[in-house]
Amino acid sequence: MRPHAMLCLVTLAGTLTFAAHAQPTPTPQTAHDLVRDVIFNELHDRERDSHWEYRSNAVTPSQNLVREQVETSQGPIFRVLERGGRTLDADQARQEEARLNEYVKSPGQIEHVQHEHEVDEERLAGIMKMLPKAFLFEYEGSATGDVVRIAFRPDPAFVPDGYEARVVHVLAGTLTVDQRLKRMIDMDGHLIERVDFGFGILGHVEKGGTFEIHRVQVSAERWKTSLVAVHIQGKVLLFKNVSKDQQETRSDFRPVPHDISLQQAKEMLDHQADASLPVEARLAAGGR
Repeated sequence: MRPHAMLCLVTLAGTLTFAAHAQPTPTPQTAHDLVRDVIFNELHDRERDSHWEYRSNAVTPSQNLVREQVETSQGPIFRVLERGGRTLDADQARQEEARLNEYVKSPGQIEHVQHEHEVDEERLAGIMKMLPKAFLFEYEGSATGDVVRIAFRPDPAFVPDGYEARVVHVLAGTLTVDQRLKRMIDMDGHLIERVDFGFGILGHVEKGGTFEIHRVQVSAERWKTSLVAVHIQGKVLLFKNVSKDQQETRSDFRPVPHDISLQQAKEMLDHQADASLPVEARLAAGGR
């Protein structure tokens, strides 16, 4: 190769190298825009036709239950396996089997559970839609990497509509987000002020209450809630379910057919009873 040609190639290579290094670093997405995209994905995920079986441990001041639960198009169905930290005995297993048998044959009960499930889903979807409108967001630490933390606080310009929105709007805390997949991993918040309804006549919710929601990836496209912890103190006369003190953890997620019937779901619960209950309780529950 001629010296002149070699000099041109060296010069060109140097120019390209400099240009590559001189390219500006992409500007990270704003925290608000990232949250908006995350909420969109979470809401879109809820619209998909997908059902799962999982183990649930629900704890309230009055009970501690371990349940196996199966989602169906007619709502969830569950079997209690433990109460108060103890596996069901034969009498309790027999009562649980009778409850399940009655439930799958009762259209009224099924319709009621399905309605309550749909109401809960709509309420949660409404809260999620409200988040990008009701809060101000900023990154905690670096805005780069797969997992980022985003602090949120009430936007004073937002005017909440309704009792539930007023409670949500006084939350502040942190969102943990998978920035690459744009999915929520954790939402941890606390009430930064007391909320009075009807100047306190209709009730109130105390400052300092806490909540946490944790999400886990269970398939290439699906995420499920693995923890819901709510500890809010107060009294609201018109809405008895506003004041809560409960925690539920969910684990061992397994997909089930999207067209699974309640009877088929109960049979899956029966197999879990066979695997989890002592022999005497298993026989009382109709096990083999």
